[in-house]
Amino acid sequence: MKIKQMRLISIVWGCILFLIVSTLTVFGFIYKNKIKKYEELESKLVNATEKYVDEKFLYPEEGKVIKINASELKESEKITDLVVNDIECDGYVNVSYNGKTFSYKAYITCPEYKTKGA
Repeated sequence: MKIKQMRLISIVWGCILFLIVSTLTVFGFIYKNKIKKYEELESKLVNATEKYVDEKFLYPEEGKVIKINASELKESEKITDLVVNDIECDGYVNVSYNGKTFSYKAYITCPEYKTKGA
């Protein structure tokens, strides 16, 4: 009798754990799809900034950071807009130089999303 109870308890807990893991996996995929649009917008902002910096020769000195706003990129016609799901966003890119390479980090702010650190 005890072996049957233990087996039943094991099966129930196994099913519960399977449901928990499955649910968390589904929510993870949903979240990833939701932020994918914003990550693409950040990438678009970085690409436009790279072109803008090259065109204007705005290279930062080593250890310094230059902030390029989305409004500057719009004025120079490097981007037309920052829109996700028909909602306008704002943003900027920090450009830095570490002695070997330039680093571009985009930050966007939208009603439903904000880049960490922005």
